[in-house]
Amino acid sequence: MENSGSTDRIQQIIRSKIKEAQLPDFFFVHLAGMIVEEPPNNGSELFELIGEYILNGRRISKEKAKEICDQLTKQLLDEKLISIENKFSLVAEKLLKPLTLNEVKLREEKDTQSGYSDAFLGTEKVEIDEMGNRTKKVDKKSKKEFEAFERHKAEIELLKRKIPPIRVDHNKDRSKVKDLHLENVNLIIGGKALLEGANIKFTYGHKYGLVGRNGIGKTCLMTSIVRREHEKFPMHLQIFLVEQEIVGNEVSVLQTVLSTDVERDELLQEEAELNKDADANGIRLMDIFKRLEEIDAYTAEARASVILTGLGFSHDDLKRPTKEFSGGWRMRVALARALFANPDILLLDEPTNHLDLDAVMWLEDYLISWPNTCVIVSHAREFLNTVCTDIYHYKDAKLTYYKGNYDSFEKRRSEQIIQKKREAEAQKIRVEHVQKFIDRFRYNAKKASMVQSRIKALNKMELVEEILEDPTCVFIFPTPDKLRPPLLKIEDGKFGYSADKVILKDIQFGVDMESRIAIVGPNGCGKTTLLKLLSGEMELLDGQQSRSSRLRISMFTQHFMDQLDLRLSPVEQFLQDFPGSNQEAIRGHLGSFGISGPMALRPHYLLSGGQKSRVAFAISVWKNPHIMILDEPTNHLDIDAVNALIIALNNFQGGVLIVSHDQHLIQSVCDQIWYIKDQRLRKFHGDFEEYRKFIASGRL
Repeated sequence: MENSGSTDRIQQIIRSKIKEAQLPDFFFVHLAGMIVEEPPNNGSELFELIGEYILNGRRISKEKAKEICDQLTKQLLDEKLISIENKFSLVAEKLLKPLTLNEVKLREEKDTQSGYSDAFLGTEKVEIDEMGNRTKKVDKKSKKEFEAFERHKAEIELLKRKIPPIRVDHNKDRSKVKDLHLENVNLIIGGKALLEGANIKFTYGHKYGLVGRNGIGKTCLMTSIVRREHEKFPMHLQIFLVEQEIVGNEVSVLQTVLSTDVERDELLQEEAELNKDADANGIRLMDIFKRLEEIDAYTAEARASVILTGLGFSHDDLKRPTKEFSGGWRMRVALARALFANPDILLLDEPTNHLDLDAVMWLEDYLISWPNTCVIVSHAREFLNTVCTDIYHYKDAKLTYYKGNYDSFEKRRSEQIIQKKREAEAQKIRVEHVQKFIDRFRYNAKKASMVQSRIKALNKMELVEEILEDPTCVFIFPTPDKLRPPLLKIEDGKFGYSADKVILKDIQFGVDMESRIAIVGPNGCGKTTLLKLLSGEMELLDGQQSRSSRLRISMFTQHFMDQLDLRLSPVEQFLQDFPGSNQEAIRGHLGSFGISGPMALRPHYLLSGGQKSRVAFAISVWKNPHIMILDEPTNHLDIDAVNALIIALNNFQGGVLIVSHDQHLIQSVCDQIWYIKDQRLRKFHGDFEEYRKFIASGRL
């Protein structure tokens, strides 16, 4: 099946269907390989597999991309180019021959006024003229190297998808120990050791935070645990990982959660069938009723509804099909499924990314009282502080355990750094003193034995390993020229899509260069609409909006990264978005956000989520804004990057308006809190802690 002829034909079909995506030729080899390795059952699965490439910076709409995937899948199946037989019979296996990047001969980076190339960009030599036009020369050797690297990435993605489904298990042996203790854990991806000789112990009932820089391997470690890849793994433990949204379909939100209880569904279906002739099936029906009571089947809907409403779904939402919801809301459904299934160990990868502040606080309370074990990868410092009882710090292919929440870890870590520095300095002085004695009396026969003893002592001395602080993640926003207030003001504002569908009314709101404002409220209340009104993307139905004629506004949204062209490097993206800009100025500006050297020349598909987020930040403030509007700016950033963003925002000389679920960001930057309720925007008179108390008590 996986012959070159089939692969070539798949490439031809893909090319014919997605011309509008404007992808380079080498992408089609990679996409065909992905389809052959994991044949899709339907268009939805194909979109999940290659949708990001088809969208390519939103050159094609999401609806059109899904339609293309449906057509592609049908044609591939009709021509029998893919087979879905035994698709899910695969088990996680180690790669027989991992690709080691060290073995790939990389070209030297070149950076000239006329153009540049990069070791990882490799597939093409790009020349850019003064107007931003691009010409290419294909390097066949580099193309092969790139394709090998892409195949390796596809293999890793394939392994990542082989995650056990979320299912309720009513037959768990509750007498067995629920602690997880793994020794000598090694994690090797593509020939690179991400983790070496680590000891992991998850004590039942504890809540662990797994922290470390983006790209270090946290998600890979969580994935390997849920796949039970490590030696002597206790197979009786039920472990779920929540990291990807569910695929939208016709099934309702509530039923999607309830469907994790397969035994309940099967019993209810059997009960309905047997009730057609209840007299003849009385004995079996009694057995079914008894079992349904044993597994709390009759309270399942209520329990699932509590979880879903806590995560922000309305009563009407529970009946709607999942396909009607955005990816962020389907991510909430995936989280609800895992909480409802109640595993022994729950692994959460950035669970707050798609939640509003109210839902984050609900999840905090839920996990605190949840009796089982939870492991959390998150950039939300306050969330880690509130929920976690223990921290594992992932750094330099090692895991270091700390008792307590994130603040306790950071305090201990700082103390260790100071102590290690002192020990290293003291040892350096001792070494220098001994070395001076050796140098002075090395050729003195009378002192020979003393010299030799000191040399031996020096060789045996165990050097103190100094803890090196991570380099600071960089965010430096440009300083705007001063403008006199009022800069931006809305009076008696009203907005809606029709007279009977009002979203916001009676808006009285203003922003100046000294403003530090947080906008809060549940998802769907109108926060994003307000931001679009302020930025000028939408207009009021009624009321007045005044704006300084010299005012410049930047708007960073949580979807900003979707608009990056995957084929382009950060520098090329700037030249495309801002034709005629100076390359040196662009490189300097990107450097203000930690995107420097070869990183500025690599295509976006080789950058991490955090790196792409910083590119998006750099683009959004290129015009030197007086007011920055930020919609969920911390998504895809690690904790160090969030701290760097906080410092940069506090040093920014213009106005700041933030919509965020990150409590630490709001507390550290904002001095005003405005909330939206019942279609009205109101100022909260108090700090964030008081706002939390009002939410918890139901007074807001």
